[in-house]
Amino acid sequence: MIPTLDDVDYDGKSVLVRVDINAPVVNSTILDTTRFESHIPTLKELENSKVVLMAHQSRPGKKDFTTLKAHARVLSNLLGKEVKYVDEIFSSRVIEEIRSMKTGEVILLENVRFYSEEQLKRSAEEHSTCHMVQKLKDEFDLFVNDAFSAFHRPHASLIGFVPVLPTVVGRLVEREVKALSRVFEDRGRKVFVLGGAKIEDAVKVLKNVLTKGIADKVVLTGVVANYFLMLSGVDIGEVNRKVVEENKGDVKDEEMKELLERYRDKIVLPKDVAIEKDGVRVDLPLESFDGKHMIKDIGIETISMLSELIPEYDVAVINGPAGVFEDERFTLGTSEVLKAVSKAKYSVVGGGHIATATRMFGLEKKMDHVSTAGGACIRFLSGEKLVVLEVIKEYWEKKWSKVVKKS
Repeated sequence: MIPTLDDVDYDGKSVLVRVDINAPVVNSTILDTTRFESHIPTLKELENSKVVLMAHQSRPGKKDFTTLKAHARVLSNLLGKEVKYVDEIFSSRVIEEIRSMKTGEVILLENVRFYSEEQLKRSAEEHSTCHMVQKLKDEFDLFVNDAFSAFHRPHASLIGFVPVLPTVVGRLVEREVKALSRVFEDRGRKVFVLGGAKIEDAVKVLKNVLTKGIADKVVLTGVVANYFLMLSGVDIGEVNRKVVEENKGDVKDEEMKELLERYRDKIVLPKDVAIEKDGVRVDLPLESFDGKHMIKDIGIETISMLSELIPEYDVAVINGPAGVFEDERFTLGTSEVLKAVSKAKYSVVGGGHIATATRMFGLEKKMDHVSTAGGACIRFLSGEKLVVLEVIKEYWEKKWSKVVKKS
């Protein structure tokens, strides 16, 4: 059982909420507010509580590793009331700010990754002894973790409060888990469309859904498809082989050749490709492709095939774009495949670039679920346990359900 807001009393309480509002930032301007918007249902529900938000932005060494001042402004606009930004995490000033809060007020603390121990890989018990947790824990009645996008990371702000504060998940996490779980629970015929450049991620999902008999068909596009075309004997050329090698990670060719051979009737590869020649898009059947140009999209024949194939399935899951959709000459594969996915009885879009493409093409409302998560979504679809979710369930069962559960 996953404990949710339905299991606890929170009105009038002091609530620490972990959110994931990590976003593209350029010159202190936030370019995408999708993740902010996804947390609004949880925050609206807690409007009669004293709410302190904890979040991260990027990581040390990155250009967008910055404060959360702009994030507080975005949240203020979305909530329709001030979200007060405090540029510290667990100082005496922070404690004073929390203690002086009135019901209905919201505070956003500083980027939690400014704290050096945040990203250390430790158990929940070990993290619970760190300075941040020890300084803040007595100021709250409840911890609500709504940061699904980071649920695969065993960081202090994600699991350190769980042993010392009654913990439930927020509405975003509840929605994500329910939607992604349905992919495996639904008894209908299922097609998985795996694309993008992260071959290692796609392979994790591919292995899980094929070896466990979950998928009836797996469609491969993008760099992932180029890799498997190469393994099947197609000469994709030096320029494309280089891209494959750069994105392959620890994937073993021999293992993937065996998988391809074993499940050849279930794996769908492109029939043709699209390249750029003299500044324009050119679609070529594989037998006519000389490997001299970079593959930038699936070809028109493949698009036509997938537009007919995918809607036949009860459940369609897509993760990763079919090509360089940011270039209008090569949007066709990704946009048409997304349209096909939206026509399935139940459609799920993974996070990251494919979620961005879904919004870009105005297809978000035509999908049953568009995930806010990249890595966490991939791990879920790969059949892996999400460490944060497991910790929350563990402590709820052995500790918190006996203490705070609603009667």
